[in-house]
Amino acid sequence: MAKLVFLIVDGMGDRPIKLLSNKTPLEYADKLNINSTLTHAALAFPSVLGKLAPESDSGVMADLGYDPKRYSTGRGWFECLGLGMAPTEGDLSVRVNIAEAAGSKLKSVRTYLSKEEFAEIEKDINERVKLPIEFEFKAGEGYRGGLIVHDGKGRLSQFVSNNEPGYTVRFFGDKKLSFASSTAKTKIPRIKALKPGAAFTADILNRFISESKKVLLKSDVYRKRKESGQPLPNYVLLRDGAVHDPKLPDINERYGRRWAAVVGMPLEKGIALASGMSLMDIHELDDLSEDLENKAEYVSKAMDAYDAVYVHVKQTDALSHLGKYAEKYDAIEKIDKILIGRILRRLSFSDGDTLVVTCDHRTSSDLKRHTNDNIPVLIANKKFGSVKEFGETECSKHHIKSIKKATDIMPFVVRL
Repeated sequence: MAKLVFLIVDGMGDRPIKLLSNKTPLEYADKLNINSTLTHAALAFPSVLGKLAPESDSGVMADLGYDPKRYSTGRGWFECLGLGMAPTEGDLSVRVNIAEAAGSKLKSVRTYLSKEEFAEIEKDINERVKLPIEFEFKAGEGYRGGLIVHDGKGRLSQFVSNNEPGYTVRFFGDKKLSFASSTAKTKIPRIKALKPGAAFTADILNRFISESKKVLLKSDVYRKRKESGQPLPNYVLLRDGAVHDPKLPDINERYGRRWAAVVGMPLEKGIALASGMSLMDIHELDDLSEDLENKAEYVSKAMDAYDAVYVHVKQTDALSHLGKYAEKYDAIEKIDKILIGRILRRLSFSDGDTLVVTCDHRTSSDLKRHTNDNIPVLIANKKFGSVKEFGETECSKHHIKSIKKATDIMPFVVRL
């Protein structure tokens, strides 16, 4: 069977930036390897979730062919699954950020921690935070963690708000998604019950926030960071609590291919596991070039044993949130040179292999948040003619008309 590599570069899409000659970072970057595929490629420019600016969970689900409004029960389920926490039906799984606050005002939604610091904070929270029901907190990557609240009495509900400004909860029946919204407000809200029966859950989460703050302020990590003038981990932000298994249909059965995932972040690991993919055993590496080399090596290994490989690169999204557009286009150049270059050496377009390069959403480096703009998609396969360039502008002008939504990408690609 012909091979398929499906590469999602997180937040790769952007809006034009004045200092980049009114180009986006994707358009401005030198992409020699991507350009080598343009003689047999097609472009797409689908919407992810219409007028709503998607989070990464809904964007990845859509790219892989799962309608988020049909399957998503809350990002927390995937986040905790990817952390190895084994969420179960009825318990509440929540995404956690370690943040910095000044009183009730938010200074930063992200306080990056070393693995050693985060392990120490994980231990402190699990041992010192007291709640009337059982819970487990687990450290993830950088500032990201997971929380599972256990209750055998059916009292927990997904119908609660987030306390992280910039992510607004929306429900579609019993399905739950959060969407990127304005981050102008810096006051941290309390978590609220959004439907009858959710007050107990809101109270438990607010108590966890309050108790965690006390623990963080007394931690050795906080003390040492304050002495050295580093950003302070003194607050937790909770979002996207889930109590139900999303029950994604098995991707191997759905598309008749054996799938492997080369992903390093908990969210993407969770989605890959929930969809039935086999995970390659990798971790995110701090140095981008080393991380890309490592991912390229594992993609090569996966291609020896599987028909299709899902690959995810996270760093471009983080740079967008920090407004570092120059570093973002530099990262895209490295992705092209290191990762895509190695992938292309393993693909044979003459044998019908396919490469897809896209993103889960666009992240504006000017706004420092996700937007609802359509996403650029490159599909390289021998069945296509040539295209001029891979970038947002060209995708908007010359694209496959039948790929209207991100959920259309995968069904189209697997038929090639």
